[in-house]
Amino acid sequence: MNKNQKFLIGSVGALLTGIAIGLLVAPKSGKESRKLIKTKANDLGGTAKDKYEKSLDELTVLAEKLKDGFLKNVNTVKDKAGSVAETVNDKVRSVVNNNA
Repeated sequence: MNKNQKFLIGSVGALLTGIAIGLLVAPKSGKESRKLIKTKANDLGGTAKDKYEKSLDELTVLAEKLKDGFLKNVNTVKDKAGSVAETVNDKVRSVVNNNA
């Protein structure tokens, strides 16, 4: 784990700790605070899930594009290799026929 990742994890942890402390010392009843914490946690979980699903969809599209491009390149190389093989074959036959 590099320094940036460690810093990001520490920052997120500090942020969550600050939010939790702020909610716990807020002038609300325990019931209201727990309800607020539950709501915020559900919102955060839903947001993370939505972002995960969106990212997964985008990665799937990207993977398909990469696959299509790769297959196109493979087919192009096959065609060129076949053409080169034909040319070499023709030249070899020409040389063999001239020497025969």
